[in-house]
Amino acid sequence: MEWTEAGGGAGDLSAGTCVYLRWAGRGRGFWRGYVMRWFSFGILVFVTLVLQVGLGRMLGVGPQHVAPDLLVLAAVLLAFRGPSAAAPMACWVLGLAKDLSSVAPLGCYAFSFGLLALVVVRLREMFYGEHPLTLITLTFLGSLAVEQFVLALEILRGTFAQSDYWNLSMGVVFSALLTGVLAPYGQWVVMRLHRQLGLPRRRSYGR
Repeated sequence: MEWTEAGGGAGDLSAGTCVYLRWAGRGRGFWRGYVMRWFSFGILVFVTLVLQVGLGRMLGVGPQHVAPDLLVLAAVLLAFRGPSAAAPMACWVLGLAKDLSSVAPLGCYAFSFGLLALVVVRLREMFYGEHPLTLITLTFLGSLAVEQFVLALEILRGTFAQSDYWNLSMGVVFSALLTGVLAPYGQWVVMRLHRQLGLPRRRSYGR
């Protein structure tokens, strides 16, 4: 099994620390040595929200202004790499930011993002490595699930007619595809910011 040190070189670690890191690298315990840096995360949320609003206005395609969902992208990547205890809360905050920038009822995106984080945290143990296809698939499915959930709530509330479902769903699918394609690039950004966010440099798994 491969392990990643929390700081310093491998030669600077005591035998006891090495044993602990090897034990902590098994399953979810690998993330126990990392603490989310919430101030840096808050800056990330703000920048992502500004970019999201800007992309939606300037680069949106069609009457629905379809664009990649950068907030969902950030949520999936943080859930995929972040500490198990902090990831759901971080994604909930990202969802709340999306609630504040959308016309959806307050709390819909916060709830769905938090639920998405719980699912990704459970699923990430099934994947070895960080293959781009894995990230693209998780991001696409996550974005699709979140938007379909909110769309269903909006139809139930009467905001949209049931006859509009298929047209709106096509926009949701297209947005999810664009979001998924950006996943490897988002992963590159997250890896560059791992120290600032308190994330592991690379993921490790027990055998």
